[in-house]
Amino acid sequence: MLELAKNTDELKKLIAEHPDYDIVVLAGEEANIGDFYWMYCSEITFRLGEILDCAFVNDDDSVFTDREALELKIEDDLYEAYCDKSNEEYEDAIKARMAELEPYWKNVIFIHADN
Repeated sequence: MLELAKNTDELKKLIAEHPDYDIVVLAGEEANIGDFYWMYCSEITFRLGEILDCAFVNDDDSVFTDREALELKIEDDLYEAYCDKSNEEYEDAIKARMAELEPYWKNVIFIHADN
């Protein structure tokens, strides 16, 4: 037996407990090595999380699922513009950008797929 099917009891439970959450599929680096159009993923997990659901300016189409990672990106993006200003001004600008993006955080059910 190939055991290609994944037990989805955990996913069904998450959906039942959070019917208003959208489902997001995240594919890992090893999800498809490029040899085939479709590839089966043997490592599949389910969890609750949140995702930044908006286009992020000055980014390479990254998807943010972690507020700390987003804050680090914002710090990097603002560093040059605030290098000649006070630390307080720099920190305030970071906080302001984080606050501006706050409404775009969305609770979701993640399906992680990888090999």
